[in-house]
Amino acid sequence: MRKLEDYEEIALIGYPYDGEYIAVVDGKGDHARLLGGELCGLDGATLTDQAATLPRYYPWASHLVIATVKGDRLIAIRDY
Repeated sequence: MRKLEDYEEIALIGYPYDGEYIAVVDGKGDHARLLGGELCGLDGATLTDQAATLPRYYPWASHLVIATVKGDRLIAIRDY
């Protein structure tokens, strides 16, 4: 999809590992930017636990997603 920005790499707990990240994004499509997130299953945490620890108040128009990262590239963003 695109290369991660420096601020996105810093905001992802568990980066630079490849995999699925539960994350908060602002915007949609090609204009989506990751505001923060955590590698799924990090230290044995369940996805539910991880989602519960993310900030409770998000900027207007942001939402939770699963983001796939490989190397320094954002491969996919899936809304649920």
